[in-house]
Amino acid sequence: METNEFFTRLLNLGNDWIIKDIIINSFFKEIDISIEYCKSTGICPKTQKESKIYDFGDSRRIRHLDLFEYKTFINFRLPRVKNENSIIRSIELSWVDSRVSYTNLFENKVIEALLMSKNQTRTAAFFDTTFDIIHSIMLRAVSRGISRRDLSDIRAISLDEKSYKNGQNYFTVLSDPIRKCVIDIIEGRKEEDATELLTWTFLEEQLANIGIVSMDMWKPYMNTVEKILPQADIVHDRFHTAKYLNTAVDEVRKDEVKEQEILKNTKFIFLKDYSKLSELQMLKFEEIKEINLKTSQAWEIKENFKGIYNQGRKELCLKYFEKWYKDTLDSGIKQMIKVADTMLNHLKGIVNSAVTEITNSVAENLNSQIQVVKSVGRGFANIEGYKNSILFFQGKLSMFTY
Repeated sequence: METNEFFTRLLNLGNDWIIKDIIINSFFKEIDISIEYCKSTGICPKTQKESKIYDFGDSRRIRHLDLFEYKTFINFRLPRVKNENSIIRSIELSWVDSRVSYTNLFENKVIEALLMSKNQTRTAAFFDTTFDIIHSIMLRAVSRGISRRDLSDIRAISLDEKSYKNGQNYFTVLSDPIRKCVIDIIEGRKEEDATELLTWTFLEEQLANIGIVSMDMWKPYMNTVEKILPQADIVHDRFHTAKYLNTAVDEVRKDEVKEQEILKNTKFIFLKDYSKLSELQMLKFEEIKEINLKTSQAWEIKENFKGIYNQGRKELCLKYFEKWYKDTLDSGIKQMIKVADTMLNHLKGIVNSAVTEITNSVAENLNSQIQVVKSVGRGFANIEGYKNSILFFQGKLSMFTY
């Protein structure tokens, strides 16, 4: 097999191109393949009709997949046609976008590498190219993925907040708890921020299809959903209710430890799931429980609250909560009464959580993955860089060129 035929098969650019020259530079470990358009006609991108070749554009050198560990470049001149309206247009190629300096195959390979490494700098080093090239591929991939995305069947969403810049700023994460992916993010967590995020992301008819919104008890998010999605049920995930209850129990412990030395260094004993306590922690817990301290009573209140999630129906949940709330008031423990009032104010969302399978656990997991993106990327100069990285790695977008 001749060299040109061998490289023609490797490139697989179709029958419209032939190889004219191959230069191998062993010193720089580069291969330059010069190709030439061999047809007398081409398809006009404006009219989609076959027209005669008018001339050729300037010579271009674009990066292709490496061959035999040599950086490989394709050199060519893009044909231009003159259509029936005497308008001159460059033909479109299936294997490269005329606006970039690399082939589709190179772009796809970079996307694969980025998804594995989650690091633009390392990926640039691996391909022996610049950070700017890798970053541009990432931006193009996200833009392409968003343009292909179909949000018409979204029935449930999650809203959550995430801090950045050392916790000094926040952005709102909009995610899909069914597909387990991020839909979009916006800087800020105010009502106007959440409103802009929802109305920018979804069309009116798509918003009308959303029936469940999972979130924490952040008032601006609740206000936004009540205005923009009045038909949707707000769901307060049990993760967040547990967080409020745990905080209250620990506040009780902090007050009581001043007079009860036995409570020293027991914070995690009362916050941890009882079944996950070590043998020593369990012995300590039972010892404290026998004394019947306020901390133990607060823990019982916290644990009893979990029963609301076992009721199955809304009316049973409401009945269970009514008894739990009365018992909490009767305890006289101010920290627990305060959190009970919080639960009362958000009872509708809590009950919705108890009778639906939609939770904010997916959003919490995505938050953890977002933190990994942040750590690997060693921070971002602006929110747009953060947004594109999050959508690239956590958006489950269709990003490849094919």
